[in-house]
Amino acid sequence: MMITTTRLGIAGLAMAAVLLAPVRHVHACGGFFCNQPDSPFGPLPVAQTAENVLFAVDPDPSGKSRLEAHVQIFYTGPVDRFSWVVPVDGKPTLGVGSNQMFAVLDQQTKPQFQLDWHDEGICRDDGRGLSDNAGPGAGSTKSGASPPQAAEGRGVEVAFRGDVGPYDASVLRSKDPKDPSALKEWLAENKYFIADDAGRLIDDYVKEEKWFVAIRLQSGKGVSEIAPLTMKFDGPGPCVPLRLTSIAALKDLRINLWVLGKDRAVPENFLELKVNPARIDWIGGGGNYDELLKKAADEAGGNAFAVDYAGPASLMAGTLYKQGQYNIARLAAVRTPPEALNEIGNQGIPRDATLLGLLRKHIPEPEALKAMNIAEQQFYNQLANYWQRYGNLFAAFDARAFAAEVDEKMVKPLEKAQALFDRYPKVTRLSTFISPEEMTVDPMFAFNTTLPDVPVTRMAQAFRLCGDRAFTSCDAPVRIELPGGQKVLYKPTAPGTCQQDRKALDSLPALEQAWKRESVGEGAVRFDNRVAIQGAVGENNKTVDDFVAQHAGCSCMVGGRRSAATAVFAVVGLAMAAIGVRRRQR
Repeated sequence: MMITTTRLGIAGLAMAAVLLAPVRHVHACGGFFCNQPDSPFGPLPVAQTAENVLFAVDPDPSGKSRLEAHVQIFYTGPVDRFSWVVPVDGKPTLGVGSNQMFAVLDQQTKPQFQLDWHDEGICRDDGRGLSDNAGPGAGSTKSGASPPQAAEGRGVEVAFRGDVGPYDASVLRSKDPKDPSALKEWLAENKYFIADDAGRLIDDYVKEEKWFVAIRLQSGKGVSEIAPLTMKFDGPGPCVPLRLTSIAALKDLRINLWVLGKDRAVPENFLELKVNPARIDWIGGGGNYDELLKKAADEAGGNAFAVDYAGPASLMAGTLYKQGQYNIARLAAVRTPPEALNEIGNQGIPRDATLLGLLRKHIPEPEALKAMNIAEQQFYNQLANYWQRYGNLFAAFDARAFAAEVDEKMVKPLEKAQALFDRYPKVTRLSTFISPEEMTVDPMFAFNTTLPDVPVTRMAQAFRLCGDRAFTSCDAPVRIELPGGQKVLYKPTAPGTCQQDRKALDSLPALEQAWKRESVGEGAVRFDNRVAIQGAVGENNKTVDDFVAQHAGCSCMVGGRRSAATAVFAVVGLAMAAIGVRRRQR
């Protein structure tokens, strides 16, 4: 089987360069001004250790597909050391995407674990205890254009070289698939660092007749201006070339992959796993889901993805762009920098890394204020104040030029991304954690026409087992009825703690099942822990039954017969019925 190698995410070549350099933290993130709800322009978080990739796939009867890939690039290190190289199956057309698209897409498709709370019996207090609303865990050529002429090098075909957004970009391949030396020499001559291990992998990709996309930041551009790269090309199907990532990837690298298409996407040469729902911390809103996903992937052999969502792409309708949402003409008409920031806030223009780059270019912090040790975020957060006091120190502000760049680099990418989601019927989100030693195969993805959808929100029913005032709502045992019908009981860790004992449940496998998927049907089951899980959950439930019997004053049978927890409420029901009879008699 031919393995496609569309390199997506943090390139091993770029990361190798980072590791060899004296690293200083350069701030960059997919969602700028994040983690600062009280301050719109707060400190930037350090680059994340993850890969976020979106594929849109149009199958072709010839066996190839027309692919559009959006890749969010994360990087921490000196700006002059940033470089990124990716092999692709066909000659690509390049463009720039939107960081905001990934932020919204992650929010819309991230699994949500929620409980619908009920009381069985009557608690001793007013019902304040475990939350009734447990929610998510406490997540120069214009861009896209290719010049008509191809530049040729010694043994290398350079199909494109020019500016793509903030990047100096090149598209090239080796003229001779049997001789990768010329391509590696070209990369080295053009300041792309190649470690020995990366060089050997490039040899393999050259032999597979791949094209390469090589990008680095243009002179004068900062790390905060790094934007998602888009690539359109023909190929067999979506693939993430992890072999190249393994060169310098961190342990347990998170990979989030979204696939737009006609049907639900499935891993083709990796397994698809299901996390054990009995181990999920439902009361805590699924706060342990990522850790369980990591463990489940390991239990499945390391090469496995979970499907976090599979369903209508319409869940993204209107989330990125709506007609008339942004008024660029109004932004262009402002007179001062403070008015520009106010207009950005009023229109809801995303405050991300791209916006920061535009602010630095069009409303730079005066050198005199930098000399006063006024931090950048403080400058932009209090811009009106500094403008009033030191307006004469500011550079000349061209509102029209600023608005034009906001339109080109922020609004238009959002409009294009929205049109992409509006065009496809389904989107699938797959995720995993994987370490370098497990990155021996490039995962490929295909479509399955018969598997059911996977919802974003997983709703379970939760019952406080209050008895006849035997417990407070804080200390009451809890029964959770999972979406698949399985029942899991919890007892309190100690009186007054409002915490449930999870020791027995946390010893269960994190993996419930794993499949080798096909294009039709369920595929072959490769791991199945359901029997062991059910037995362990039964033992856990028996322990809670005994606890209820001991503390509620009832000695009832467990196991196949009704449990003590159930019997207590039967007694409560009889008592309430007797009260009703006496009232009628009176």
